[in-house]
Amino acid sequence: MYKVDIYLAQSTASLSKDERWHGYVVACIKNGEEKTVNGFGHIFGTYHEATLRSLSDALDRLNQSCEVHIHTEDRFVMNMLGTQLEKWAGNNYLNAKGEPIKHAELWEEVYVRTRGQLIVAEEGRHSYSEWLDTEMKRRERLIHGAASYGIEMEKEDK
Repeated sequence: MYKVDIYLAQSTASLSKDERWHGYVVACIKNGEEKTVNGFGHIFGTYHEATLRSLSDALDRLNQSCEVHIHTEDRFVMNMLGTQLEKWAGNNYLNAKGEPIKHAELWEEVYVRTRGQLIVAEEGRHSYSEWLDTEMKRRERLIHGAASYGIEMEKEDK
C-alpha cells in the first residue's frame, strides 16, 4: 500500500464567508523518488469549505487504495474526519438535531473518496505550507494585475 501525503492550504483562516484561494499538494515516493501533483482553486466560501474543496480535489487524484496522511491547519475539519464523518454518512448528512450539516455535499464527496483509504490526519503547518501560500498569492496578483489592465482571466473555481 502506497503512503501518500496530502498537504492543504487556504489563503485566509477567517471563518467568515469570503473570497479565498485554496490549494493542495499530493506527494508520494515512487521508485525511490518523490512525485508530486498540485491543484488550486478560488471560491467565495468559508475556511472549512475551502479546506473541504481542496481535500476532495486532492483525494480525487488518487487511483488506488493508499495510506493517506492529510496535513492541514484546519483543526475542525481534521476532528470531524475522525469523529463525525462516518456518523453523518450513516445519517444522510444530518446532525444530531436532524438538520442538514453545513457543506453536506463536500462532506459526502470526501466520504466517498476516502472509502478504501487508510486516513491519518496531521494538523498544523507542514513542509509545503510556505510554497502553497506563495503560490496562492502569486495567482491572486496575476488575476488582480490582469483586471487592472481590463483583461478578464478565468479563476479556477473548484
